[in-house]
Amino acid sequence: MPETKAIFLKLSSVPLTREKQIPLQEEFSQYGLATNWVIRILLKGHLTKRAQILDAIQDDFSEQFDSRLTYLNDVIRSATAEIARHRKLAMTIRSMRDKTPFFKQGRVIFSQPILKISEKALIMTLADSTRIPIPYDKFSRNQNAEKISAILKGENTKVDTEGIMPTNKRYGRIRLKWNSAGFLIIDVKAKLPI
Repeated sequence: MPETKAIFLKLSSVPLTREKQIPLQEEFSQYGLATNWVIRILLKGHLTKRAQILDAIQDDFSEQFDSRLTYLNDVIRSATAEIARHRKLAMTIRSMRDKTPFFKQGRVIFSQPILKISEKALIMTLADSTRIPIPYDKFSRNQNAEKISAILKGENTKVDTEGIMPTNKRYGRIRLKWNSAGFLIIDVKAKLPI
């Protein structure tokens, strides 16, 4: 089996139309609210184990925010990472010691199947199963074309016996940052063979 190397692909999207911006802004806002809600629950209940967290918040989370388990797992990972980052900073910055961690609006971190990579666009699936293609801008797409094709061609994409499409193991979670000019900055952590 060939060795793999972890890389980060830095892409940006084209300026998005108003029809795409509105649902994406709502998704960014909902993700921030959901993550901050989970942070408060984790700190209040002193929850650290994944099974405890899922038991404590899954029903309320699906009623308030989103019923997809993948979405909940992404929010939990973001919330725990934010708590860990805040605690690490609080060790050196005195003014942060008595404050609650807060996930800043304007970024989301999703995994498959919520976000999928294709040759020319990133495809986001919303809670109502609508898909929003987010095309890459030409410059960043051309700069990373070889890496994107290596990510896409390296995995088996056959549907399994239950009709579920397998996830591509070559890339993990994808971070999207909102730019006020109307486009997204896309960071993809990928594992490519050496």
